[in-house]
Amino acid sequence: MDVNFSVVDATEVEPVVFEQILGEKPGGGIVANPAFDIVTGTAVGYDSGALKPIKAYRLVKAVASGDTTIEIAKGSGVLVGDIIANVKKGVACTAVDSSNATKDVVTVTMGVAIANDTVLYQAAGASASAAVPVYTPSFLTGAKVLAGKGDQAVKLVNFANVRKETVNASAEVIALLQTIKTV
Repeated sequence: MDVNFSVVDATEVEPVVFEQILGEKPGGGIVANPAFDIVTGTAVGYDSGALKPIKAYRLVKAVASGDTTIEIAKGSGVLVGDIIANVKKGVACTAVDSSNATKDVVTVTMGVAIANDTVLYQAAGASASAAVPVYTPSFLTGAKVLAGKGDQAVKLVNFANVRKETVNASAEVIALLQTIKTV
């Protein structure tokens, strides 16, 4: 009997990011209206009193030192002009090809070999040896924040063990969050 029956497709499963949450900011916080969806486990920092995400760019293909493009996973919010950094080297993105369904091809010459699945970060400025994140990281988001929905309240994690395979932050950004450890 099919009376009032409807099929609803299953939602996409979010990967497990937190192995153990040991501390949160009481009451959470407000993340300023993002231009892209922010996934759970994204580092955020203060900019003029508002919390904003530090973009994370996960490589889906290894980079050779002579490559002029990199391939990153969809959903990073990458834009032309973003400074993409690895360790202490930051380089400006000059073009983004988002026509592929699973990855974005970004025109940027990193000048160093980088392993597949490495997470790069959004830097404050281009530099050959002194790049730093665009905002000083303060917390990891404890839930997803949707684009275009205005400023949103979110759980803010400040003390946790996270999975290095799924956390949406680079090793350099995690190192600045002294009470966040990767496992």
